[in-house]
Formats: sequence, C-alpha cells, structure tokens
Amino acid sequence: MLRFIPLMCGYILTHFVATVAMGNYVIATTSVSEFIAAMEKIYMPQAIIVPMSVMFRMFSTIATEWKSICRTMNMREIHIGAVGIGKILEYQLIPMISSSVRIGEELSAAALIRGLGSPIKQTNICQIGFRAQDWLLLLVSLAVICFWLLTSLGALA
Repeated sequence: MLRFIPLMCGYILTHFVATVAMGNYVIATTSVSEFIAAMEKIYMPQAIIVPMSVMFRMFSTIATEWKSICRTMNMREIHIGAVGIGKILEYQLIPMISSSVRIGEELSAAALIRGLGSPIKQTNICQIGFRAQDWLLLLVSLAVICFWLLTSLGALA
C-alpha cells in the first residue's frame, strides 16, 4: 500500500498537470474571437462552439472574481484562525456561487447578442493558420512519437 501512494501521485502529476498547464496556456494566450475562428475553420458545430466560447470567458472571469473575494476577506481580516473553516467556506463559497450564476447569465446574453447562436455565417477578422513555430512543434512531436513507437516495438535497442 505504501508503494501504491507514490505511484498514484506520480500518475496524477504526469497525466493531469500537463493537461491543466496546456489549458491554462490556451486560456491565457487565445482571445475568444481567435478561438471561435479556429473552431469554425475545423467545421465544429455551432452547438459546441457557443457553449465553449462562453466557458472560455467564464474561466478568466471566475478567476478574477475569486481573487477579489479573497482580497475582500483579507481586507476585513477574516482568516481561518479567527472564524474557523466553516465560516471561511461560507464567506467564500456563497459569494462565489452567486457571482458565478450572474456571470454565466451575463456571458450567455452577451454571446447571444453577438449572434453566436444564429444560423447566419459570421465573418471574422482573425487570421488563423499554422506558423513556423507550429510546424516545428508538430515535427518535434512526430519525432518523439516515432522514437517511442520504434523503442516500444524493439527496433531501437
């Protein structure tokens, strides 16, 4: 059992940390307009594009809201030692839930106003395409996959 715990922690770190880091990078560097243009370029259905674009904006808005709630608690000097863990959860979760509902409604309304759910084809000014660094990353990834396949098949010893 003691050997299983580090093995499980290593599995979680190797599989989920890379995914979370990649998602964080995409959210931090990609605008919603670029995301929508990329999804339309690969012919993704509108039923997927609209909720994904709302979620895309929601993550950054919720992170900003969480930081402001924590700053408010620090400003009022509300800490775990002063009021207990139950009150901290109440003071953080209740405002977070209510603001998340409000933010979700506002973002959905904004998406509908922009016409994201309409059947009419929209235009987009974002230039989406492969650049030199994309081709380089693709080549490196293919080389790593080929190397892994060759070593797992026993061609490389």
